[in-house]
This record gives sequence, structure tokens and C-alpha cells, in this order.
Amino acid sequence: MTHSVGSARRAGGLLLAALVALAGCQTKAPPATVSGKVTYKNQPLTSGFVNFYMPEKGIAAQGEIDANGNYKLQGEIIAGSFKVYVNPPLPEQLPPGQVSKRPPFNVPPKFQDPRQTPITKEVKAGANDIPIDLTD
Repeated sequence: MTHSVGSARRAGGLLLAALVALAGCQTKAPPATVSGKVTYKNQPLTSGFVNFYMPEKGIAAQGEIDANGNYKLQGEIIAGSFKVYVNPPLPEQLPPGQVSKRPPFNVPPKFQDPRQTPITKEVKAGANDIPIDLTD
């Protein structure tokens, strides 16, 4: 009986090794980088964050929006179709007892929610310049 248990363990180990080898042989999707400009009502959005989200694969990337409306996603992502939404800027850190003033962020809630955003963008392998126009 111990001989068959040892054989089964070896067979299981060989199967696991074969699966790991196959996983290593799969082709990896070519990486993509994304940058662009965010506008709302034809004016640059001057603060906050832009988010690209692929819910079916659990992939997301974020980039900070600068004073001119430009953004660049941090790192690389894979090519594919992404939901795009924005978030307000983080409040500044102040000493205890002082209240932080948030910069105005007058973007409708639908553009701030990954479940409600109407914006979808296609990302291709390589460098992407993807403008984001938030239109009511």
C-alpha cells in the first residue's frame, strides 16, 4: 500500500511540475503605457486622479492629473478595454487641529464611480495617448 501512495505522490508532483512549466511557457501580453489629457466641459481638469479599470481581470492603473489636465498612468498595463473614471485630489496633510481645504472638484458622480462611468477606452500595446473628455 505504501508503494502506491509513493507512486501517487510522485505522479502528483510530476503533474504539478508540468503545470508550472506550461504556465511559464505562456506568452505574456505585450505591455502598454498610457498618458493623455483629461477635460471636463472642454476645459482641462486640473487636479485629481484618472483610473483605468478592467473588472473582468481585476486589473487597474491610476495616474495623477496635473494642473494642465495631463496624466500618465503609473507603470505598465496590458492591452484591452478599460472603464475610465476619475477621483478628486487627496486633501493636504496639515498639523492636528487644522482643517484641510479640498480643491474644487465639480465632476458629476457618474464619472467618479467605476460601476457607473460611461467612458470605456481601448488600450493597445506600446505607448498610448488617450484623451479623456468628461461630457455630460
